[in-house]
Amino acid sequence: MQERASKRFLVIDDHEAILEGTVPALLQQYPGAEVLTAQCARTAEQQIDTSSLDLVIVDLSLPLEPKMPATSEVGIQLLSRLMKSEVAPNLMVLSTNVKPLIRLRSLINSYEGGFVAMDKAAPIQSMLESVEISLRGSIHLPPEVRARVEFDRKWLQVLKLKYQDGLSDRAIAQKMEISDRTVRNYWTRIQDALQVYDDPDRDLRIQIQMAARKAGFIS
Repeated sequence: MQERASKRFLVIDDHEAILEGTVPALLQQYPGAEVLTAQCARTAEQQIDTSSLDLVIVDLSLPLEPKMPATSEVGIQLLSRLMKSEVAPNLMVLSTNVKPLIRLRSLINSYEGGFVAMDKAAPIQSMLESVEISLRGSIHLPPEVRARVEFDRKWLQVLKLKYQDGLSDRAIAQKMEISDRTVRNYWTRIQDALQVYDDPDRDLRIQIQMAARKAGFIS
């Protein structure tokens, strides 16, 4: 349980009822974790600047400052700044309307951290499962946001080095002069782009290979 005890989360939502449901659920799932909260973008930015965070959970509809109206534009701008910053934490969007994320799709697809989005009306257990996905550094978006994902040329290079040259992930990293973590992140994006989902009874890399060949990305 030591790994979970070290977690630090920031939950950003201007609704007390959501905080009262989300925070206890996180503490129950991650005993000993520290859960910070913010109810506007300004307070959230201060928390992010002064804290080392494992995950930021954010509602898209936020007020910029206390007593100001909540808008999705504020949430979009906050997410954009976070993804472009050196901090680049794992992110989870928990909102009644995630469609505005379409505007950030290209930024999300190239993001180095984990990123998941879901409706805040979903069961708490689904929320906790999505937390784990983001903490792993994976990206998972609902269909209305995912739409058609453009396939990055670097992802194509990873596929060719793996399935045509037979290289390991470490060898791929050396060949492309990138970090091992970046290669892992490319795999999660490739998996999402090809709509290949984890199945405990099937080898994930083989499923990716089959989907990539079917899509014409490898021979």
